[in-house]
Amino acid sequence: MDPVIITGAGPVGLTLALALARQEVPCVVLDEGPGKDEPRPARTVVLREEAVALVERLTGTPLTGLGSRWAGWRSVRRKQVTREVVFGDADPAPLHIAQHELTGVLRTALTRERLVRIAVDSRLDGIEQEKSGVTAHTRGPAGTWWRGSYLVGCDGPRSTVRKLQDIRFPGRTAVERYAVAALRTELPWTDEALLHRMPPWRTTGPWAGEVVGRPLPDGVWRLDWLLPPGKDLVTPELLVNRVRETLTGWAEGSTPEYELLDTGVHTVHHRLARRWRVGRVLLAGDAAHLLGALGTQGLEEGLLDADNLAWKLALAWHHGPREALLDSYQEERRAAISARLRAADQLLPLLRGG
Repeated sequence: MDPVIITGAGPVGLTLALALARQEVPCVVLDEGPGKDEPRPARTVVLREEAVALVERLTGTPLTGLGSRWAGWRSVRRKQVTREVVFGDADPAPLHIAQHELTGVLRTALTRERLVRIAVDSRLDGIEQEKSGVTAHTRGPAGTWWRGSYLVGCDGPRSTVRKLQDIRFPGRTAVERYAVAALRTELPWTDEALLHRMPPWRTTGPWAGEVVGRPLPDGVWRLDWLLPPGKDLVTPELLVNRVRETLTGWAEGSTPEYELLDTGVHTVHHRLARRWRVGRVLLAGDAAHLLGALGTQGLEEGLLDADNLAWKLALAWHHGPREALLDSYQEERRAAISARLRAADQLLPLLRGG
């Protein structure tokens, strides 16, 4: 029987390939890039215990050494602590890890899988589907046709698979926007994440709302500043000034030494695909949903998509079509994402309104 075609070699696509290989299902992963990921310390993810356990089970590699588990989380308004959470056995600490570290672990594990082939520099531009399977066409240096039993689009927010299947992707654009920086420095605390609203050193003007600090290994921190509505340009000079201002405010004195490693702007969208399955073509991860406000993590949900879909696809691949079972993937995962989106949309105006 033909392999499962997976488009997209991000964490979700690689996780799905590993999960299918563990169940003796061959896969082809179509990777638009060169087969490796550029280190981006400012592009990080927060994973709860369920997602961490999934990746560690599939790769056989502990993630704790690659990421940071926080001792706690504090919310501060001006100079007043408004909430404090201490993580422990009853409330396990999440894992904060750079996305390229996570992808590297998954790629290394896939090199040991005889049933998985990664086709680099392969950009999908066509899908043909019939009752017995799927044919995909890629362009690039080695553009060709690929034959598969099923095809899963794990190709991100601008999913080509979703567009080729004419699946609507309604929702809200630019729910929130953040300026992001990764830097190596020493802060007055070492292993706690911090949400600081209305910091006293800056109470007016752009970027006045809040800043979040989240530790990574080796003295690295990711800082996120909530930007005002609109599309104002975040210049390097403006970002460096805000880094210095924030570090000085937290140190309550002179600016501590720091090494700026990476910067970026992160825009949060809330979208949910109308359908996650069209015959033998399915969606997972950011191709199917986007969420990120109020601390929700779209990548974590994408990993759970892969876990839910893998065993169902494996049964269909080994034992023939299981229509009701494959439909249950959309029903279960779409309902879970929909609930989180509703909760975020209801709470966000209350939180931002103070």
